[in-house]
Amino acid sequence: MCVIITAQAGAMPTISQLAEMSDTNPDGAGIAWHDGTRLHRYRQTDNRLVLAYILTHWRELEEHPFLAHFRLATHGAVIQENTHPFAYRLPDGNHGYIAHNGVATRFTRGRYANDSRNAVLAWQDGKTDLSDGNQGQFATIDATGRITWLTGQHQRIRGGIGMIDVSNTHWETSGLLDLDSWWDDGYEQGWSDACAEHGITPDTPHNTYPPLGY
Repeated sequence: MCVIITAQAGAMPTISQLAEMSDTNPDGAGIAWHDGTRLHRYRQTDNRLVLAYILTHWRELEEHPFLAHFRLATHGAVIQENTHPFAYRLPDGNHGYIAHNGVATRFTRGRYANDSRNAVLAWQDGKTDLSDGNQGQFATIDATGRITWLTGQHQRIRGGIGMIDVSNTHWETSGLLDLDSWWDDGYEQGWSDACAEHGITPDTPHNTYPPLGY
């Protein structure tokens, strides 16, 4: 069971929510957002790096719509190619990023050893409709920054700022997560690694962060 998170501009989850989502879905994470001009994406098989990236880009993400995903691998190896969100492009020119929660049972066999990627490929080619919910939940962010849930089973919950939408709340631990242990257990190192990679310090203005192209 993975989890998809979407937020409109001005909304953000809490750090505890992100930590709980990551701990229960540890097999890769990613985030795609629209900065008012274009889409960006950051994804890694190491959740710590993605959490660090979110934390160091917090103000930028808070100001813009985003789609995020934490993966619990059920079909396919833990590799970057299987890490959501995936790029998509439809025949009508609509393009952006898409994330999946659940098992796409009709697509466990196909071009990829990953049901999510096979389902997205079939959807792009007009061979399946992902909106019926039978293959799990799907959400997209398109080239204009518009967020769309293709399926209707998602839940709206209170985040740290405003309301966020999630595909499920199975990750909730009723506040039992020890954030100090979470931080000491390697996420501090992930933060440091991400900062070093991007030349970021905690007081770096968000408008100087290096953009990640579509």
